[in-house]
Amino acid sequence: MVMKRIEAFIASEKTRYVLSALENLDLQATFYESKGMGKGEKYTLSYGKGSGTQRMAYSTRTVIVSIVDENKLKEAVSVIKAAARTGTASGGIIVVSSVDDLTII
Repeated sequence: MVMKRIEAFIASEKTRYVLSALENLDLQATFYESKGMGKGEKYTLSYGKGSGTQRMAYSTRTVIVSIVDENKLKEAVSVIKAAARTGTASGGIIVVSSVDDLTII
């Protein structure tokens, strides 16, 4: 069987649902936060007791879920799709790629 890597770019508010779904499959995953330059409205931060604002350079905040597995590929993709669904066109993406080499340290 060929080892595969799944990377899912999901909305940050869906993290706990995806984590729970992957735990039910007994899969280990790495979650990390990401900021991107999408087409949406840029975030504005206030600071200094309301005396200043700063417009952020990024417009999207996502969480990237990374899994390397060889046995539960279809199940993992399926549960991530179900748990991360937002109902919008920009709800996220899932990328599956081959792992040519894996070294455990």
